[in-house]
Amino acid sequence: MKHHISWKVSLLTAMVSAAFSVSAAVVPENARLAEVQKLVRGNDAEVATLDPANAEGLPEMHVLRDLFEGLVIQDKDGNVIPGVAKSWSTEDNKTFTFYLREDAKWSNGDPVTAHDFVYSIKRAADPSFASANGWYLKLTKIKNIQSIIDGKASLDSLGVRALDNHTLQYELENQVPYFVAMTAHSSMMPVHKEALAEYVDKWTRPGNMVSNGAFTLENWVINERIELIRNQQYWDNDNTVLNQVTYIPFESQTAAMNRFATGEVDITSDVPTAMAPKLKKEQPESYTVVPLLCTYYYAFNTTKAPLMIRVFARRCLIRSCGMLLQTVLLR
Repeated sequence: MKHHISWKVSLLTAMVSAAFSVSAAVVPENARLAEVQKLVRGNDAEVATLDPANAEGLPEMHVLRDLFEGLVIQDKDGNVIPGVAKSWSTEDNKTFTFYLREDAKWSNGDPVTAHDFVYSIKRAADPSFASANGWYLKLTKIKNIQSIIDGKASLDSLGVRALDNHTLQYELENQVPYFVAMTAHSSMMPVHKEALAEYVDKWTRPGNMVSNGAFTLENWVINERIELIRNQQYWDNDNTVLNQVTYIPFESQTAAMNRFATGEVDITSDVPTAMAPKLKKEQPESYTVVPLLCTYYYAFNTTKAPLMIRVFARRCLIRSCGMLLQTVLLR
């Protein structure tokens, strides 16, 4: 199945090659930078959480990729590139060793170490934490992670260890050639152990959060805005162009488009379908369509009428879904 999502980019954003992606900006040689390096992004909705281990939706991912950085990240073309890990190695696709940057730091100046990653993955896998991304972590095939999440094995048996402060090793149960790419997911990002211990369930609030990405959390007004400022401790800060990123949640595509049209928003991630042809024709420099790799599923309640009592209704539903799938695949 193919699904497309539209991104609208203002001239300001295009000029600065803004770091709204998950890698540092590469400014074209002849580019003229805006005097104020501030980006305002329309987000699809209010974020449900800023805890990487529990984030599930795109609104959360947009913000978290600015705040936190995993072992690897992605460039603007979706290629896996070094993040906190400057390199990695494996001989059998079952044991992966990551070599961390010595200059990677948290926003409070503490060094980012392999122990941070061990703590964070164990926290996410802990059944008492009940991460919303437990299903994803099971797919990594890290040794014993499924049994741990299911409460059948101890956290100490998890196949991850810090060989030293800057060397991290994962042991998998099966060969997973794409494991390195999987470490870019938010559930495998590091969190600051001391900040969580001090602030407990309030650690994601402004003033409490300690992050290791290109930006830090400055302000968060629920259903109004999230403001991030440049993280001066970030290892690649010299190549960060923006000084501030503001996320504004929009439940309505039309509202987001109107704010973009008036210049209040520099970029938004979706537009009303009916407006797409007009935008493509009248604003080709600002309208871009990119593919989004994703999976959709629908769960039907078979415990209530008519699906519970009418076999015919269930058969019709199955046939309709089959016809829809064939239509999509033939496109």
